[in-house]
Amino acid sequence: MASRSRQALLDAGAEVFARHGLKGTRIREIVERAGVNERMIYDHFGSKEGLYQAVLEEQSAGIGAAWQPYLEDLAGRDAVEGTRLALRAFFDLVAERPLLVPLLLHEGLGEGEIRPPIDPSELPAPLREAFERGRREGAFREDGDFELFYVTAICLLTMLPALPRRLGALAGGSAEQARERLRDQAVDLLLDGITGPAGRGR
Repeated sequence: MASRSRQALLDAGAEVFARHGLKGTRIREIVERAGVNERMIYDHFGSKEGLYQAVLEEQSAGIGAAWQPYLEDLAGRDAVEGTRLALRAFFDLVAERPLLVPLLLHEGLGEGEIRPPIDPSELPAPLREAFERGRREGAFREDGDFELFYVTAICLLTMLPALPRRLGALAGGSAEQARERLRDQAVDLLLDGITGPAGRGR
């Protein structure tokens, strides 16, 4: 029963926080959607802020787990092509999770500084290894910075799936075709940034 009520609050919290953010969300709306007593929020999470943090962690962990098989596949592939496939997969996984982007946008607006900054050691090791292998083999620029590349890639590939329809239509074709074109263009731009001449743009 406790695990069911906890998950119900996480599911309801994700929907409500995605719509209103932390500051604009009322506890009453969450518990009514979850079908549980208000005290369950405090029993499971301690506070509304605790639930918000748990929702963010669950959403992030979910996409991380779904991305893991694509990251593990990097070891057996060419560094450039493997990175391309992994980044495309990340974009597609974000697009399948419509609540993730608004939740991250609210977090990015500084709603409470709920989660600490990410430590470099937390970044995906297989992607880092592919990046370093690409540099050793001469496929990637020697002056490439993995942390900077990762932050740029994740920010771009997380936000593009939420592009307003009126802008996405500029990519042409059906909604699915436009999404795929945007994905491929974004990934190509990211790879161009680490495979071009050293020092370019500096």
